[in-house]
Amino acid sequence: MPVYEYQCEKCKDIVEVLQKISDDPLSECEKCGGKLSKQFNQMNFHLYGPGFYSTDNKRKYLK
Repeated sequence: MPVYEYQCEKCKDIVEVLQKISDDPLSECEKCGGKLSKQFNQMNFHLYGPGFYSTDNKRKYLK
């Protein structure tokens, strides 16, 4: 599940929430009751397992 960041427009607090993609976005700050807006950030992700590395399953082309 992805982690989303929300920022409160009233108190400027930033909250990270683990949510399903199908979940509705949060709309109210738990601290002050202000409106939350979803922030766009650079997310890093890692692919694990065979076939995800440049050295795995590399095709050798014959000339």
